[in-house]
Amino acid sequence: MIVTVKRKNYKKLIIKAISLLSVVAMFTVYYNYMSTKLNQESMQKKEVKNKETLKSKKAKAIEKIIYREAETAVDLIGQINVKEIKILGKRLFLVCDTNTDLEPLMIRYGVMALVKHSVKDIKIAINLDLIVASKYDEV
Repeated sequence: MIVTVKRKNYKKLIIKAISLLSVVAMFTVYYNYMSTKLNQESMQKKEVKNKETLKSKKAKAIEKIIYREAETAVDLIGQINVKEIKILGKRLFLVCDTNTDLEPLMIRYGVMALVKHSVKDIKIAINLDLIVASKYDEV
């Protein structure tokens, strides 16, 4: 019977240690890279969400301004005389009776209110661009 004794080869041990350290180093570098990337993505999502909330707040403020302006126009004309109200694009359309007094409306809006008289009714179109621009700056 022959007995052989194996000795530890230090070169192989050093190679194994270096390869293990390099694998650990690669994992730590990858972890750091991915954590910074995920942080940047979360910051971008927060920025997008903040922009969306600002847009929705702006839209709500403009909507309130338009509704208030429609209410004041109806109050100036008289609610009894108004048949129909529409908001299309950048204009507020009002359809009124033929015996409606338009003088208060013309004093308030002037050139921004376009009036068309017909046999059945009076159609009024009020341009909301300048009104919203001036009132939005105040809010």
